[in-house]
Amino acid sequence: MFTLVTTSLALVGLATVGAVLALHALRKRRQHHVHASAADDLRTEVSVVRRELELRNADCDRIARHYARLKNELREKEECLVNLDSDISWHREQLALRPPRTRRTYRILTLGIKYTGKTSLTLKWANPLIDLGALKGTKTERYERTVSVTASNERLVEHVFEIHDWGGEHIVDAQQEMILEEIHGLLLVVDLAGKDGSAVDEARIRAQLRAFQPEVLRFFFGPKNLSTCKTVVLFINKSDVLSGTSAAVEEAARACYRELIGALEQYRPLIDLRVLVGSAIYGHSTHHLFAHFVERILPKSGHDTQLLQRLKPIPTLHPAPTIATAGSLPPPRASLLPPRASLQPPVRAARLPHAARATLLPPPDEGALAAYRVHPSTAAITMNGRARLWTGHVPR
Repeated sequence: MFTLVTTSLALVGLATVGAVLALHALRKRRQHHVHASAADDLRTEVSVVRRELELRNADCDRIARHYARLKNELREKEECLVNLDSDISWHREQLALRPPRTRRTYRILTLGIKYTGKTSLTLKWANPLIDLGALKGTKTERYERTVSVTASNERLVEHVFEIHDWGGEHIVDAQQEMILEEIHGLLLVVDLAGKDGSAVDEARIRAQLRAFQPEVLRFFFGPKNLSTCKTVVLFINKSDVLSGTSAAVEEAARACYRELIGALEQYRPLIDLRVLVGSAIYGHSTHHLFAHFVERILPKSGHDTQLLQRLKPIPTLHPAPTIATAGSLPPPRASLLPPRASLQPPVRAARLPHAARATLLPPPDEGALAAYRVHPSTAAITMNGRARLWTGHVPR
């Protein structure tokens, strides 16, 4: 009996120990799984951190290369600044050696009633590159065109045309300016048709004749103006509304303003007078204005090399030989020709774009330009301190 109890107790004890060991093994197994999953998580985190570290290293390399490039650029800019400082110092030294520059202004006043095309005409010869389609009505505008730069008594003299363009409703203000300031040239603008007109408007012509009647012209030709004003130009604008040859158009336009021309002719003994017929929009006869004002207003001492290249005297042409008839023989050919050394190559006009060739004008009045012509080559001019290109052309 005792043996049976002892055996039972031993079996119970062994079962208990086995159960405890099984529980302990289960706990260890669970802990192993937990630690294994934690190790996997740590491995994943390590791989992520390693990838982030590689990215950071790549960013550091890129930043280092960018820094090196910026450093090189900074060094180049510093060298450039040093060079610019030296250039500025050199230019200042050169400017100090240049003679002082003075400015001589010649005022030209443009007058006319409203919508006669004064601004278009003024800009056509004062600034030929302007877009006439964007113009609007003006009260008063002042435009400048540098004509020449000459040296005089160790000084540079800049000769400038200052064109005052008064709106049509401000003729009285323009007359007041003529009284207060010196005017070297007067441009009277009349037209043959109104705004956007396509035919001659007789009522408008009569209105302009009333605006420039003889009683009004007395204010323009007072003693002060006659002492300073060198020339007066009457420009009959919008000749494109007339049809026919150039001579017929000019004759018809002059007939419309015969009264005004006759009133101005009374002052011809006192002042230079010229009448032009043309169109500001199409450029007809507008090229005569610059040459005329230069010839009449600018003194001969104000002509520089560039201006003389644009204003060239007419070359002397030898008469053509007479064609012999059947009953007479011509003299020997050698006697009809000048010596070979005196022969000069013909002057060839510069090629112009198609749009520019379409607006070439008829020959100008020979007596008005005297011995001057606008050279058909591109010349540089200055408008308000900015260099521009101007192509002048007068057919020979």
